[in-house]
Amino acid sequence: MKIQTLRLKMADLVPAKAFYHDVLKLPVTTETADELVLQAGSTQLIFEREAGWQGKYHFAFEVPENKVQEAAEWLGDKVKFATLHDTTVFTSSERWNANMVYFYDPAGNILEFIGRHRQPNTSSEPFSERDMLYLSEIGLATSDVPATVAWLNDTLGLAAYDGAGSDSFSAVGDEHGLLIVVKAGRNWYPETGIPAGLYPIDITIAGADEGVYRLGAHHIRVIGED
Repeated sequence: MKIQTLRLKMADLVPAKAFYHDVLKLPVTTETADELVLQAGSTQLIFEREAGWQGKYHFAFEVPENKVQEAAEWLGDKVKFATLHDTTVFTSSERWNANMVYFYDPAGNILEFIGRHRQPNTSSEPFSERDMLYLSEIGLATSDVPATVAWLNDTLGLAAYDGAGSDSFSAVGDEHGLLIVVKAGRNWYPETGIPAGLYPIDITIAGADEGVYRLGAHHIRVIGED
């Protein structure tokens, strides 16, 4: 599964551009008063302005499997890192065979750099914005994790990658793209204190039953359905 486009809501696009373009160096492809479109590797990342929006998303950028530490150093003091006991959180998952680091954007969204060691994307070049290869994860809160996972399997042909059968967490998809399905209200890792909310996202997926889908809120539906 690959995330081709991801549309999220943002209260103010001015600090969004200052962060995603000026700090993360993602190219801006379209900009209006109500929409900011950036290119994150092979994924189009779209922020849609909604006044008063306070929701917080969690999503991950795929980076070369050997570059997570260097990617964090590249960010330096330009971002706020997620911490545990006042220490920047670098994590390692044996089950996923990956390393991760977490940080925030100015709106409080939880971002992640993840390097998966099974991916043949090792780089010998200094880390740069070109090493944000694509968006590989998006968090999806739901009131019923097993039912949502079943819907994703039956409708999109996506299988559980991790957490099958769990009532609170299941990653659905594959190493190229994952929907992180969690119970609404569950705090996003790593102990951010930010609960997962029932927020809508619009997403275009390739490698499943291809199409544009609206995920989140109180239901999941194909765009265009009644």
